[in-house]
Amino acid sequence: MFDRKLALAALSLIACGLPGLADAQKLPIEGIHLRGDRFKGLSYAEMTTEQRVMLDHTVNSARSVTNTTANGPFNVLLRSPEIGDLSQALGNALRFSSGLSGRLRELATLMAGRAWTSRYEWYAHARYAKQEGLPDDVVAAIAAHRAPDLKRMPPEEALAWRVTDELLYTRRLTDATYREALSTLGERRLGSTAILAAYYEYVSMILNVDRYPLPSDAPPGAAKAIAPLSKRALYRKADGPVTERSSLTNDDTDRALEALRDRLGVEQELPAIVRDAARNVVMRHWNDPPAEIVRGRVQRDVAAAEAFAVELLNTREVSDETFAKALAALGERRLVNLIVFMGYSNIRCAELALAGETCNF
Repeated sequence: MFDRKLALAALSLIACGLPGLADAQKLPIEGIHLRGDRFKGLSYAEMTTEQRVMLDHTVNSARSVTNTTANGPFNVLLRSPEIGDLSQALGNALRFSSGLSGRLRELATLMAGRAWTSRYEWYAHARYAKQEGLPDDVVAAIAAHRAPDLKRMPPEEALAWRVTDELLYTRRLTDATYREALSTLGERRLGSTAILAAYYEYVSMILNVDRYPLPSDAPPGAAKAIAPLSKRALYRKADGPVTERSSLTNDDTDRALEALRDRLGVEQELPAIVRDAARNVVMRHWNDPPAEIVRGRVQRDVAAAEAFAVELLNTREVSDETFAKALAALGERRLVNLIVFMGYSNIRCAELALAGETCNF
């Protein structure tokens, strides 16, 4: 059963733990007009009270160091503002309570955006990576889907690349990489690197489903900065043994994930049969790479949701037909909740992969 007071308390704890948030001067949000494609860009004037609360929490948070206008996934998440609010709080916890430097954080984010050919994510975070001092040749190598010169990189950045590369393309983390990363990064930064990459896969899901547009002042060629990857390039077999290891924890992230999980578990937000179908799709995606996910045998009323989840994970996008059927079956709010649930499930699978386990929860 979802407890709204507990969820709000979790949000408060997360916010209070983020640097400088309590004392920051509030930014105005009344003039904000968001962008979108499949999900119409919302303006402040047409938002409900709940949507305005989420928008305020999104803008007036730790992310204001890079984003003061709620660009990115938030226009979509506003369709389910209570869950969207928990999601943006999770993003803040992952980004700013991770123990990662800006360079490590942006490296993991770019790796996820590249794996999903998420053009807006790449556009935004390639700029942030440059501001943080991530070398141009490293960014260029990630864009080209090739390994940078790891020997020339600082050891912690080379290990962060290896960790995210293995998790994103093999859905495993070999014992050898884990041992080296644990020695170099330590428990907190290793866990944060893996979970941050999984979170930005989730953000990429939202952006790709919406076909989120770049801003009008984006430089020429920005939309083609990364080319789609072939199906063969999306998955490969793990190169080395994987055995079970201790789970790595982060209190801020764990609280935010628990709050999001509890709200997603409310039947009115997303029926259990839909959650079960989506969870099974995500687990097959992690447990059987590089096999392409196939449809299961589900009840007719969840077939559109399952087809949506299967297509999104297999191709990193959804066709107009698949999107329209899922929207008709679920409605806008529940369709957004389905994407959020897939993102939550993806993060849980990443946590289990980090512990050397198959995804089963």
